[in-house]
Formats: sequence, C-alpha cells, structure tokens
Amino acid sequence: MHPLAPYPSPDEREAELDRAAHAAGGEVVVYGASCEGRPLRIARLPALAPSRRQVLCTAGIHGPELIAAHTALALLRSASDGGSEAYRLRQQAELWVAPCLNPDGYHATWVSEGDAPLSRLRPNAHGVDLNRNFPAPRGRHYTSLPWAGSSHPQSVNYRGPAPLSEPETDALHRLLTQQRFHAAVGLHSFMGRVIPARVTDRKDYAAYSELARCFRRAQIGQRYGRLASRWFDVYTGELEDHLHHNLRCWGVCVEIMTIRFSYGQHLRAPRLFWRFNPHDPDPWVRSDVPAAVALLQAALQLPHPGFD
Repeated sequence: MHPLAPYPSPDEREAELDRAAHAAGGEVVVYGASCEGRPLRIARLPALAPSRRQVLCTAGIHGPELIAAHTALALLRSASDGGSEAYRLRQQAELWVAPCLNPDGYHATWVSEGDAPLSRLRPNAHGVDLNRNFPAPRGRHYTSLPWAGSSHPQSVNYRGPAPLSEPETDALHRLLTQQRFHAAVGLHSFMGRVIPARVTDRKDYAAYSELARCFRRAQIGQRYGRLASRWFDVYTGELEDHLHHNLRCWGVCVEIMTIRFSYGQHLRAPRLFWRFNPHDPDPWVRSDVPAAVALLQAALQLPHPGFD
C-alpha cells in the first residue's frame, strides 16, 4: 500500500474524474497543460433543467492538499445521485468540477510520498504558488507578507514574475473568461475556515457572510468559522479575489480540516503530508460536500457581484 493511501494516485485521480463525469452524463474538458505537460482537466455536467448559469468547484491548486481533490471528486460523484443536493443543484445550473488545478504539485507530492519541503510540494514546477499568481483587482496592488504573497522566488508563497505567468493560471483564466461562472468554491486545507473574496462593499460583504452561514449550517459535525474583514485584509493574488473583482463571480475558499485536528492527529507529523490531510478523509467529505453545494445553491439566489 502506498504511504499516502487512502488518497488516489495521479492516475487514479484522473480515472475517477472520467468515471464520475460519465456517470453524471457529463464530459471531461482539457483546458490547458501544466508546466511539465500534464493535461489540465475539468468535468462539465449539464444542467438538468433549462439554465444558462454555471457554478464551479476547484481543488488541488496546492500540491500536498490531497484532501481537497478527494473532496471535489466526492462532490462530482454525488452529482449523479438523484437524491443528493448536488443533483438538485444541477436543476439550477451547469456544474463544473476541477479536482486538480496543479497536477505537477500533486505528482511531486505523490512520488516523494509527501516527505519533502513545502517549497517543493506546494507550488507548480516553476516554484510559483499558483494561488498567488492571479491579477490584483483593477486599481489595486498586491501586498507582500511572509505568510501571504511574496515577490521572492525562494518564498513558498512566491507569486511569480507576473500575473498569469504560469500555464496553469493562464489556462484557468481563459476558461473562466469564456464561461462566465456565477459562483465558485475552491477547496484547500487545513485551516478549517471559509474565506470569501476580500471586499469592502457593505452589500457584498453581507452576502458573503450569508454564504458562509449557509456552508456552516449544512456541515455535519465540525463547523468552520469565517475568516474575513472589510478593512484588515490584503490582496495577494488569490483566485477568489480574481473571481469576484475581475470576473464578477462569487468566489469563496474553503479550508478543509482544522488546525486543531491536524495537530491532534499528529503533534509532530511523521511526514509533511499528514499536516495537511486527515488519515480518514470520509468524515470531512461527508460534512463538506453538502456544505459546498449549499453555498453554491445560496449564491445562485444572488445577482452577480458588483465591484467595490
């Protein structure tokens, strides 16, 4: 058995993407390629009733966060179950699911068995943190912080030489521009928080507060708090900010698992991998899949967001 089981290998992840998309009557679209030439693949599931709206679930933008990809695949599988909330979501909108935005980082994590420096596993093959490589909102500027975005290539949060400099982010941006999604949820680990796009507009801030509450109400067991502020926040090149401000899409990041659980699982993790991923992902999947769907359903009740 592989040391990172029960998480799927890169090949198993892609095979499961194909199976789940086919079972739901959808298709898998290749929208680009990674630095090392791996295909960037996303499932597209048609709406089950006439609708021009589209919603998106992404995961795996950081290499070692395999629980995120695992949960996205579970959401995709549930979309073929006629009794599930994900199936009902498809009555309202077309559903797209991208379980792995950073296949090179996932591959590096798998072949190293999760036992390597974060600077090798988290970014893409160019050493760029893909979730710091998106354009800042129009008229705004990046903020460099040690724990957020950095202009230094040696940093684990290096944002790259320019916005969308990486093939993974450029390809995703082109897809987002073509499809014009209404709402998107991005899955990460391991802070146990719902993190909306950074906004100062009172109306949009209130809307994100309600989306976070919808997520929390739908969780089973452990519930996540919201991490947001109208004033004490910065722009670091994250996907949810790009979605909201540049593409007029509701964008929310969800950090699966909690810091407390991570350290309870291992006060000192035997491999870096187990700091980010639970040994048993099933309780987190059972809780967070319906919560992510509830958030997307609630966002569909809102008009597209405006700009600050």
